[in-house]
Amino acid sequence: MSGLLGSLRNAAGAMRVIERGMSVVQTNVTNASTPGYARHRLQTAAMPFDPSQGLTGGVSAVGLESARSLHAEQSVRRHAQTSGAAGERAMQLASLEPVFSIDPAQGVGGALTRFFQAASGLTVTPNDGAAREHLLEQSNRLAAAFQHTSAGLSEASAAVDRGIHAQMNEIHAIAAQLQQLNTQFKQDYRTQQDAGIDAQLNSLLESLSGRVDFTVLRAADGSVSVFAGGQTPLVIGERLYALSAAPGATGGTAIFDHDGREITSQLTGGRLAALLHLRNEVYPGYQQSLDRAAERFASEVNAVLAAGVDQNGDPPAQDLFTFDPALGAARSLRTTGLGAAELALASSAAPGGNANALALTALEQQRLVDGVTFAQAYGNLAGRMGRDLTTAREEAGLQRQLLAQAREMRDEISRVNLDEEAIALMEFQRAYQATAKVVRVADEMMDTVMALLR
Repeated sequence: MSGLLGSLRNAAGAMRVIERGMSVVQTNVTNASTPGYARHRLQTAAMPFDPSQGLTGGVSAVGLESARSLHAEQSVRRHAQTSGAAGERAMQLASLEPVFSIDPAQGVGGALTRFFQAASGLTVTPNDGAAREHLLEQSNRLAAAFQHTSAGLSEASAAVDRGIHAQMNEIHAIAAQLQQLNTQFKQDYRTQQDAGIDAQLNSLLESLSGRVDFTVLRAADGSVSVFAGGQTPLVIGERLYALSAAPGATGGTAIFDHDGREITSQLTGGRLAALLHLRNEVYPGYQQSLDRAAERFASEVNAVLAAGVDQNGDPPAQDLFTFDPALGAARSLRTTGLGAAELALASSAAPGGNANALALTALEQQRLVDGVTFAQAYGNLAGRMGRDLTTAREEAGLQRQLLAQAREMRDEISRVNLDEEAIALMEFQRAYQATAKVVRVADEMMDTVMALLR
């Protein structure tokens, strides 16, 4: 009799395990399209069977086993970092494409050409009032072109600063959600077995990896510790350590940890690192090249004119161009109030002649900016920006493909396969039916025993 009762207890326990397994299958099917979800399987184990010791055997549920692969997840996060950085570079650099125009009718290059054409015309008619006014007009347009390009760079830098603060807000928002998950993990150990929370956690980590590189450590209680740049605490347990962005000691924008220590150099991946690189290195490099071209041009033109005499035979009382080095030559370049008659286009040895007009025109072919002409200097700068943009776009496209491949490989390992779930469900159903038969047989045997006793 005790054996029959033990069989019934074993059967009842097996049916509970089977029901739980069917529930896991149902959860898998329900979350088949949930981002970050990995299929789960109920793990079972045979219970000890030793009648002499009162161990009647049976089956028990050990726990849930996730199909999630840590290696695959790390691969996706790594590619998300590089893809995020490349995509951000391409997007930001694209805004500079119209600023560095190489169209002869627009931009600094075209303005330089028209300035020297106006100067060349004065070599034939150095005392023509209209030609002199035309040179002053082209001088104003050239100064405006330098200012426009510099203003475009400044606006691009401001856009990058806005992007940095936007990424910081996103990082903190994700960190806050991780902090909330950590609280749940610490409050209830069963949360570790919650497939939905597991999916949410990994989706958040993947989203974070596109914005900043980090190292994540998992504690025994399920909570995660996230270190930005691999060193700086961002989230540890139920505490969030906020980062901040502010002007750096040497210019540009810097990132500081919760204690005010600069950590900019630690950040090497994700959109934030790409933005910092553009803001602190790439864009200042463009600006320096533009300022150097503007400064050399203005200085050389002023020097040539200072060596000559105007239409009255007098040396010029002021320069044609002026700029403020503290503000940047390109940004502050402008013409002075020099009049057309005050243009010193003749030499002191031949007043009324065209000697200085010839010298001014000759500047066009002289290699006065880092071994190249003024036009070549600007062309090199525009070409550098264009190559940077092309490289960034190619890299962004490649990294998108690699990220997609990494995600596909991860999903092949962990995604829910509806065919497999259907088979698993059939297995559980058959097991349930078989167990039900055991219960029915045991019940019939007990009826027989009871009848014999009567």
